[in-house]
Amino acid sequence: MLSIIFILIINLIYKNNKYKKLYNKYESNKRRYRIAIEALDSAIWEWNSETNKLFISKKIKDLLKINNDITNFEEWLYFISDEEREDIRIFIEYTIKNRVLDNFVLEHSVIDVEDKKLTIKFSGKGSIKEDRFYLSGTITDFTERRRLEDINKDREDKNRLALEGSKDIVYWWNVKENIISVGSSIRKYLNISGNGDLLIPSATWESYIVKEDLEMYKCKLNKVLNSNKNEFYTIEYRILGKNNKAYWVEFKGKKTIKKNGDIFIHGALSDITIRKEKEIEINHLTFNDEVTGIPNRRYFSREISNRIKSFPDKKFALIFIDIDNFKYVNDTYGHDTGDSLLKEFSKTILEMKIEELLLTRYGGDEFVLVKNNIKDRKQIKDLLDNIIKKFSKPININGKDIFCTLSIGVSIYPTDGKELGILIKRADMAMYLAKINGKNRYEFFDFKILEVLNREFDIEKGLRIAIDNEEIKLVFQPKIRLDTTEVIGFEVLVRWNSKDLGVVPPNEFIPIAENSGIIISIGNYIINESFKKCKELSLMTNRKFKMAINLSDVQIRDEEIVKYIAETLKKYELDSSYIEFEITESIIMKSAERNIKTLEKLKKIGVTLALDDFGTGYSSLSYLRILPIDVLKIDKTFIDGIVIEEKSEYIINSIINLSHYLNLLVVAEGVETKEQLDYLRISNCDIIQGYYFSKPINFEEAAKMLVK
Repeated sequence: MLSIIFILIINLIYKNNKYKKLYNKYESNKRRYRIAIEALDSAIWEWNSETNKLFISKKIKDLLKINNDITNFEEWLYFISDEEREDIRIFIEYTIKNRVLDNFVLEHSVIDVEDKKLTIKFSGKGSIKEDRFYLSGTITDFTERRRLEDINKDREDKNRLALEGSKDIVYWWNVKENIISVGSSIRKYLNISGNGDLLIPSATWESYIVKEDLEMYKCKLNKVLNSNKNEFYTIEYRILGKNNKAYWVEFKGKKTIKKNGDIFIHGALSDITIRKEKEIEINHLTFNDEVTGIPNRRYFSREISNRIKSFPDKKFALIFIDIDNFKYVNDTYGHDTGDSLLKEFSKTILEMKIEELLLTRYGGDEFVLVKNNIKDRKQIKDLLDNIIKKFSKPININGKDIFCTLSIGVSIYPTDGKELGILIKRADMAMYLAKINGKNRYEFFDFKILEVLNREFDIEKGLRIAIDNEEIKLVFQPKIRLDTTEVIGFEVLVRWNSKDLGVVPPNEFIPIAENSGIIISIGNYIINESFKKCKELSLMTNRKFKMAINLSDVQIRDEEIVKYIAETLKKYELDSSYIEFEITESIIMKSAERNIKTLEKLKKIGVTLALDDFGTGYSSLSYLRILPIDVLKIDKTFIDGIVIEEKSEYIINSIINLSHYLNLLVVAEGVETKEQLDYLRISNCDIIQGYYFSKPINFEEAAKMLVK
């Protein structure tokens, strides 16, 4: 008997082991089968940076029911649903621009040619081969699986509702009798004393709902009540509790119609305040700028794209604003001050209370304003004039006065483009033109801008090789002592005769050199050549003279400028007393504290300093008291007014008297007539320069003039 039992046990163990092997083999085969099926159900795609072409296997044609191949991302984006298209575009552009190598999976909707909405998984990975960036992956139809997952999720939610019922508040409503019963836990939210369930009519319950949510609540409820079906529904809204605190609640319930036609609604209320507040916070961070709190680029793209789609005939202006020299503010005062400037800018625009205006921070120091329902260009000009005027005065941040000028570009929908990307690009082009035309101004997009920008590009390209090609030349304009009419020095001026572009005037190429940063190398070249020529002159005569050299905004911000000047003086063994640097007052006012320190370092070297174009910049007389300057130059615009208007003559007299009181020499530039000369002599001006005595001349002529 025992042997029979033993044999049976052995047989059972054998069968059990055999069953396990078969089951494991079945599971393995099932996994392999699923992988094979998924591969068959997927389209393969690939893109590379060299060709910028997108390849998608033929499976995509079956999925979208199309006949033609998809060859680029723009064609692919066309099939993505409107509400998701911009987000997918931003993701793809970011991945390509930053050459992201990580795996990614995007689940989103596409619309096939029969207008059927499908859910897909768009997966991929970046790679780099021989400096070419590749993206490749699969596109899988996820529609049916998502539908099944949603069904399972609904079941799980219902089960969870039953399991977590103890945490929720029971809710029951007899619609015919208009009696609502809410579990006793609701009393602590509404601050209602007593025990037991709360029995109230529907109107009383509605009185606890936050006013902004009430219409949505009624609309949803009426839709459920008017249906002829027994159905589940969910609704989220806020109730107003004690101390006027709003609580988010979620109602999950079912409407039941009895045989006699009576309607009952029963379910549970859940406190979802924490979850909703997190959702609201995430939504705010997604669509609002972290620094300023105003809408961000993502919000702007979504809203304006929707507007174009919803109101294709409505005219609006897209205004692109760049804060001039913002990087300088960050570098000089720190990023906290820079952030404060961004906040003040946003606050100032919002306080103007401009009707039908959307203000967004586009990125960095760039903002975009959208003015809806515009009538004509004059309306936009008036608006921009007011904005520029608002920022004409310094902004005080942490006790520092910061001047904030703006470069602004404007494009008009639909005149300048019917797509958001084109409107942004053209407003940006107009803004760039405003910047190279001197900043603190606005420009409207015009197709002629393309010619201007092409010219600017050619100039920048030419400037990069101008020094190597020996195209940059110096000329020298004499400075004359008025009481003796003797030459006491020269102002160094730069000229550029390009082999490709011909003669390019300084007022055209210098702003481009400054904006591109090329001014640093050109400026150093001018300093070096000026010192070299100055040394040659000093060996020709025993007379003392000054060689005046202009320093630009970009140069004075360069931390190496003082060191370079000192080293170049040493290189040519040149006495620093021969050298004078001219700086415009607008440069000083942009960052007075830091720039004054730079000037003081230059003074320690032994050079003299002149404040150029006085009266045309930000004109703060209080700075004359603390600026380490030796010379003040009266701008030509005032000289032109001599004998023509008394106001200019009064200003000239005042500047001369003030300068002499401060022990400063006065130079009048741009003197062209004898009448101007005679008036300046009577007014006790010290030095003059201008075409009346001499236009700018070459070095050989300058040397003869000085020695003579």
